Amino acid sequence: MAPPFLPRPLHRPPPDARGDRSSRADGPGPRQGALSEARLPASDASFELPAHPLSVGAARRVVRELLTVWDVPEGVRDDVVLVVSELITNALVHAGGTRIGCRLHRTAERIRVEVADEITGDAGSALPVTCRPGPEDPHGRGLLLVEALSLGWGVTLPSDRAARVVRADLRSV
Repeated sequence: MAPPFLPRPLHRPPPDARGDRSSRADGPGPRQGALSEARLPASDASFELPAHPLSVGAARRVVRELLTVWDVPEGVRDDVVLVVSELITNALVHAGGTRIGCRLHRTAERIRVEVADEITGDAGSALPVTCRPGPEDPHGRGLLLVEALSLGWGVTLPSDRAARVVRADLRSV
């Protein structure tokens, strides 16, 4: 079984289903460069993570690698990585589920980031909102960063499952 902090691609069947043993679950996990080898359209990618604090760093690494493959300029890449980090952190803190999904879609003008969480227990269906923390408050700045770096952001409650999908659009150049 793979360690809990490794992302699991949503866009590829499990290794056993393909007959491909190169990234077996009992092996060392995804290989370096695995995203560049994926058979994906050049403008869309998604992956899933366990709801675990180490997943934030794993998501940053995967997104940075993907954006490098997409030849996204470094400054834009940094902004997208920070937004992904903040949205995944929020999903970990506020949702209570076991999995977090992340999707990136690129067009000529923008990159859309979507982070989907599972709503369980006390999380309810509360929508995320920006707040204005005081100078001594240790939390509450994530969505302010997302708002500052993005062209816009929002949230959707899918009708087919107990989840929230938070999206942010950033410039792609």
